[in-house]
Amino acid sequence: MKTEIKAKPDLTVIDEKEIRHILEPGEVGAVLELTVRDKDGKVTEQRVLKSKSFVRQFLELLWVIAYQISGTAPQSIRDTGNTLRNVYSHAESFGCNAGAGITSFGPVVGTDDGTLVPLNIDNYRLGNIILHDAAPPTAGQLQYGAVTFGAPASDATTSQFTITRNFANASGGAITVNEIGLYVIGYDGSNRYFMTIRDVIGGGIPVPNGQTLTVNYRLQAVI
Repeated sequence: MKTEIKAKPDLTVIDEKEIRHILEPGEVGAVLELTVRDKDGKVTEQRVLKSKSFVRQFLELLWVIAYQISGTAPQSIRDTGNTLRNVYSHAESFGCNAGAGITSFGPVVGTDDGTLVPLNIDNYRLGNIILHDAAPPTAGQLQYGAVTFGAPASDATTSQFTITRNFANASGGAITVNEIGLYVIGYDGSNRYFMTIRDVIGGGIPVPNGQTLTVNYRLQAVI
């Protein structure tokens, strides 16, 4: 029977006691939380690590918004399809609220351990993205849930918000996730998609058949 993800694109409030403290004072970055659960919700594996790999498109898109770049003098930015787009400021910039089954934006996962596409600042896509598993079940694919969000929260030193996505495995075999990225919207007259983060996970994180990987990107600022 095919496992269906029930995640809804809603907003939750994270208690300040749940804030992870990995970043150093003065850092702005992300904490990456990876949790695998079985069909009964039992945690079978969990890792918490610092996201180390913001790529150049992150700063380029931030520049577009901060400087309010207009369509008369757009910024050239490489999208996930390896096409340079003339991007300008727009209300949907940095959007990553993808619905279930959508792999063009939001958190995405892949199998490349850095062998196919070595990790560097110019990366514009994952090395080998795992596709969404639509019926019937397909070997090597995961079901992409809808992206959900944790509202901004803070304690004495750290402010954060959270981007969450579930990836369910009903493929019939185990799948190892070796890379995780965050694809977001940029605008050139139409919505285009750009990678802003790519993390290669040392040793990978296996997702057995019938289990679900939850990816939390917790964007943080620390004093």
